[in-house]
Amino acid sequence: MYLEENAKSPMGKSPSQRKILISFLLVLCLGVGGCRLFRFLEVKSHLGDFSENFSVSDHDGLRLIFKKPVLLAGDVEWLMVYSPPVKTHVAADTELWTYPLVKKYPGRKSERGNFDLAMGMKLCRAKLCEIVFPERFTKYINKEVLGKVMGSVGGAEVKKLAKTSTAAVKSLEPKEIPNFSEVIEILGRPYAKLNEEEGRVFVYRYRLREKNPEGKYIVFKLLLSFNEETGKLKRLVLPLRSVRLAMNFEPDVARK
Repeated sequence: MYLEENAKSPMGKSPSQRKILISFLLVLCLGVGGCRLFRFLEVKSHLGDFSENFSVSDHDGLRLIFKKPVLLAGDVEWLMVYSPPVKTHVAADTELWTYPLVKKYPGRKSERGNFDLAMGMKLCRAKLCEIVFPERFTKYINKEVLGKVMGSVGGAEVKKLAKTSTAAVKSLEPKEIPNFSEVIEILGRPYAKLNEEEGRVFVYRYRLREKNPEGKYIVFKLLLSFNEETGKLKRLVLPLRSVRLAMNFEPDVARK
């Protein structure tokens, strides 16, 4: 599409010449160790055949295990905006990188308890082989639910121009979808509450505990939309880097 629409480019290159140039750049990219985009797309492809490429565990926390690791240590660093993690030596060729996420409040902390989160990234031979989710997630999310959710990402609709990736999670039963009171029990009070026509929206904000090399704290935002009638989670949006990752929760059982 792009090549056809730009056949008369100011650069004066014909479609065939541009195809050759693009092919050369792709070969060059692969020759210097692989393109990050290709690796992320490969992971998405792997998620399409979830049981073949992944396993999940709730032993010692909720874990997503990569049977065929693809992402490199540098990809994890890029994803977390080069903020230094807490590194724990696990084995000769294995490290656990822990990213402490500090919960932000609009003013002074207004709730009891510690609702900071810790995301773990285990690297085996310098490749991401396991993601360890915060332990408190296990109260309402088990390994079966995690498997269904992550498996749906393989069929996510990717819109490159809008920089969005949207997955429809249709395999969950209503009882497996958390409601807003359960979310508050896990994550605490939201940073902000928004009212939309389709229901309420909770906004959570977190910053990495350590500054990146530029001396800045990296802030992540999480938006959770709920059905006004049932109170069940309806949509999750996670802006990550320049991309918005979204999940729509629409149980098939509810339609029967």
